[in-house]
Amino acid sequence: MSTALSLPINVQPWLKYTATTVGRDKIYRAVQYFSRFLAWYLLRQGATKETVARFNNLKKTLGLSRKRKPVEHIENAVKATSVKDEFIRFATIGKQLAYAGYLTLDGIIFIDGSGAYKFKNIKKYSELASRFWLAGIVFGFIGGLYKARQIQIRREAAARGLSHSSESEKSHARTELKAIAKEQYSVNKQLLQDGLDMLIPATGLGYLSLDDGAVGLIGTATAIMGAQSQWAKVNKKA
Repeated sequence: MSTALSLPINVQPWLKYTATTVGRDKIYRAVQYFSRFLAWYLLRQGATKETVARFNNLKKTLGLSRKRKPVEHIENAVKATSVKDEFIRFATIGKQLAYAGYLTLDGIIFIDGSGAYKFKNIKKYSELASRFWLAGIVFGFIGGLYKARQIQIRREAAARGLSHSSESEKSHARTELKAIAKEQYSVNKQLLQDGLDMLIPATGLGYLSLDDGAVGLIGTATAIMGAQSQWAKVNKKA
């Protein structure tokens, strides 16, 4: 008789997800931005200063702890130079270099926030970091719009294949349309995510005037969307 314990839930997908830097970052980001929303909400509900301060401190702590390496984005920019499509290559390189700049400046902000060294013009570094962050999102967004247009062209071509008399051609067209629909869903989701994420640095730069409640909910939503995409990526079926 086997004495091995069997868990009612398979924890392997969760372990695979949390083993990735992106996976953990999405969790931290969701908690960080939801804490921002709760601090805003509780303040308006008349909660004590101590209660609001706890969520503000959690938000700040997670903001400082969510550190990623700019070198990874530089490597991705180098890899993108081999992309055949000229526009996608341009958008991808722009996005990766912008994020590399953002994270480099974010590292300076982390050092200042930790107290290890105080910079004189930290507000300028913070503003420039937000500009790089917004630029990275915009590059990703325009790249997504281009992909959406290319998918539309392919879908129209595949739809024309359904009018062919050959059954094999019709079957191929149906298969192609299913694959295109799946790809289109992924691109549309990323466009929505980028469109929402744009609002966060745009607010920080003063281009928009969203309150902390709205920014907190937007950040939470896009973090969950990113977590879903990362989960599907690391736990995809062979």
